[in-house]
Amino acid sequence: MSRTRTDANDLFRWADQLPMPLWDDVKARPAEQAAEAIGARFADGAFEVPMLGRTYRVDPGMRRILWADRPDHRVSYQTGVVLLTALAKSLGVPPSGRMVTPQELQGGLLFFTGAHSLALEPLAKRFGYDPQAMVAAAVAMGGEAIPGADCAVRLPGLPCLPLYVLLWQADEEFNARAVIGIDDRALFHLDLAGIFALTNVMVARLTR
Repeated sequence: MSRTRTDANDLFRWADQLPMPLWDDVKARPAEQAAEAIGARFADGAFEVPMLGRTYRVDPGMRRILWADRPDHRVSYQTGVVLLTALAKSLGVPPSGRMVTPQELQGGLLFFTGAHSLALEPLAKRFGYDPQAMVAAAVAMGGEAIPGADCAVRLPGLPCLPLYVLLWQADEEFNARAVIGIDDRALFHLDLAGIFALTNVMVARLTR
């Protein structure tokens, strides 16, 4: 099980527990502008937002987030944080195609430590001896294998924000090692907390 601390906390587990100010930020922005910036569709008072190969329906009026194809399925808190933050903040800047680690983003070196450390160990533990399973999981989420490390994948975090995982396999001398990457324009779409949540959702989905 991946280390997604917020989702593990019963007080902050589901999207219906999101704080009101996050919803207020989305409602304060013109809906068409928000949809265009994030690469979403707005119709009938709700957004349809692709994220990691799955489409979510975000309804600011009802303050509700659902899977578009499975409205009975509960959505995680961290998924909701990503979706609402992107809808409220994204500037619609296209990806550069240049990968950096989240720690390399402005302010990331201090932020991604301690309680906000990236969930790298679950990736190394799950795929360290079976890298092709990581490729298969990524492809199932709309991702693809790319050159890099012993095994590497690129995933559609958000339409304008790709994510990456690089994996070095375990051998007789070294333990497996994983690195999470993100497009270097990530802060045009999410703040650091949103990026942390997005990486946690990705790891949880990959290692499930």
